[in-house]
Amino acid sequence: MTVDVFVPQISVSVQRSTYLVQRMDDPFRVHVVDKNKTCSCGDPHCWSILAVADYLRSGGQRAPMGLPACPICGSETFPDRKWDGKYTKQPGWRCATGGIGHFLQAKTQRIRQQWAENPWLIPPASGYPGVRRDELMTWQECEAAEQEQHQSTKSQVELEVQ
Repeated sequence: MTVDVFVPQISVSVQRSTYLVQRMDDPFRVHVVDKNKTCSCGDPHCWSILAVADYLRSGGQRAPMGLPACPICGSETFPDRKWDGKYTKQPGWRCATGGIGHFLQAKTQRIRQQWAENPWLIPPASGYPGVRRDELMTWQECEAAEQEQHQSTKSQVELEVQ
């Protein structure tokens, strides 16, 4: 005796920091599963949570972490793809209260902290002492030195003329 068991086809996709799960036999009903393993339908034992687990075990794409609260004021943040980090791969965002200004303020704080923790422009290697950032002249320091040199040269020329 054979028993035919109907196993519906399931589609799992990533949208922002959640998983969209739908059965192909009911394409109009979509379950949204978050990273805390909770489903939008409210059932703590929903089949869609198990479908996401199977999807991830079989090598499916992981959903990225959702955006944290604004580090400046604690308000809600919203993605802003224009400010995604090209090299850091960190997502860009805007604060509900402070807008892009809070994103830039937080980014500035992070860069300052990284500079303080790693003062090397070129780290030392065997036989090479390395170059620290504070050993280089900024454009402002270079401009001030140029002005100072110009003033001292001008003063010397004036003394020679007299």
